[in-house]
Amino acid sequence: MVYYMVYLNLGEEILVILKKRGPCSRSEISRELKIKPNRAILMGYLRCLVDLGVIDSKDAGKAKIYFLKNKKGEKK
Repeated sequence: MVYYMVYLNLGEEILVILKKRGPCSRSEISRELKIKPNRAILMGYLRCLVDLGVIDSKDAGKAKIYFLKNKKGEKK
């Protein structure tokens, strides 16, 4: 028997974490999630959100920091 985990609201949950906590690394986001996806799934969601222009990322040493992208005209 094969079991599949469904992550219906993972993207939304990531956005809520970034709104609440501000810039976070992948491991910090992973700790805050209710359902713990494996690393590949989480990275896929983060990469997709970056590609869609919803969030942005910045390298910080070995880690990558993710944060909400500012809307035009909005001050940081």
